[in-house]
Amino acid sequence: MPILLCDLDDTLFDHDRATRDALAVLRAHHPVMTRWSLDELDARHRVWLETLHVQVLAGRMTVDEARRERFAGLLGDAGIRDEALAHALAGVYRESYASQWHPVPGALELLQAVRAGHHAIVIVTNNGVAEQQLKLERCGFDALIDAMVTSEEAGISKPSREIFDRALARVSARASEAVMLGDAWVADVEGARAAGVIPVWLNRRGRPSPDATVAELAALEPVGDALAVLHRAGLRAPKASS
Repeated sequence: MPILLCDLDDTLFDHDRATRDALAVLRAHHPVMTRWSLDELDARHRVWLETLHVQVLAGRMTVDEARRERFAGLLGDAGIRDEALAHALAGVYRESYASQWHPVPGALELLQAVRAGHHAIVIVTNNGVAEQQLKLERCGFDALIDAMVTSEEAGISKPSREIFDRALARVSARASEAVMLGDAWVADVEGARAAGVIPVWLNRRGRPSPDATVAELAALEPVGDALAVLHRAGLRAPKASS
């Protein structure tokens, strides 16, 4: 039975939207954040987030520590050194971020269509167990998946092939039976290919493809179109009912 391996953040869960909404709240309540436009603040925040998340995945920093350091870094970009303010910004951001959780448009419907085809769905994500489980529950994904493998639980991160192997083992599947859907080229596409899994790249930002032979989706809706791309990539279409 074909298996859909799937990333979570910015593939099914709209992390970009939640982040941008939380940053907008910060700008509304803390004038120091208005020195940049929302677009520039989002870009600067993304750099700090991605840089420090590597430290979290390596176990050198907790998520809370990384969040405080992220806002200390943003304040530093503004020429401000204020640990108390960085702590306050981190707290407001986290509260706002956690209240703005939504699926990527079409994600819930796509998972429902995949399940209707009697395919297994396994989430493969570079993050902590509790955070990712809560996203699954709040977005309504939890009842639609068969398993989730996180980097925290596995002790390894994408693009390491071992985390993909572990995900396949959860549903007793072979790499040749799987398709991986994800938005991160290195972690999801290159990681999947290293594990012998066919990748499908979700490219919602319209970035140039490093390899045009990789199947690509610009969006998860219309769901029928997205499902057709997954089927062509190797996720066998559901059998017609008799």
